[in-house]
Amino acid sequence: MLEEKKCKGINKAHGYESCGKMVKANTRKFGLCPSCFFDWMQTTEGGKIHYQKQFQPKVEKNIENKKKEERKKRTQEKRKQDSSSAMRLADMYFSRYIRLFYADLNGNCTCYTCGKIVPLKELDNGHYQKREHKATRYHLNNCRPQCKTCNGDTKHNGKQDVFRKNLVYEIGEEMVIEIENLAKSTFKTSAVWYREVSNKYRVKLNELQDKLKIKYW
Repeated sequence: MLEEKKCKGINKAHGYESCGKMVKANTRKFGLCPSCFFDWMQTTEGGKIHYQKQFQPKVEKNIENKKKEERKKRTQEKRKQDSSSAMRLADMYFSRYIRLFYADLNGNCTCYTCGKIVPLKELDNGHYQKREHKATRYHLNNCRPQCKTCNGDTKHNGKQDVFRKNLVYEIGEEMVIEIENLAKSTFKTSAVWYREVSNKYRVKLNELQDKLKIKYW
């Protein structure tokens, strides 16, 4: 059993007018109970000096660590926002390029999965392996124009079975399997990479429009 001692200032707290209550020895700091020890640090010159030396650095370190975490969080959020913005641009230019590439001279495209002929601006850029697979998101053999009905058919995953059948007929089973395997691979993206894709297809889109002597965008 721990011995109880009277709350009385010793060493640096010597002379401090304490409460004099009996407290367990392991709770005393400079002979003071927790309440008196805190009061001593707040009201006396020696106590304030002790607080600044012993506790203030810890408080300042905690504040600095918190600031670092907040800065890190803001940086990560900014990178995420930059990446999302760059991805939207890359999607836009790539989609426009795919639709124009497969359009006829009248500016119409045939939906790859249902055969409906639709003005290219009313079509989507359909993906066989869906857009969440970053490695094939901008793969030319993975994308074809689709009408909004087919591309939005979530029940059949964007008419994926028909999409695959048509791709096999067009580019061969071997290349389709290659796309499927590529979609499963780990692929790291960044805002810089999305901007590179965006710039690439912006240039290719403009070149194609110049070649066709058509200006849709």
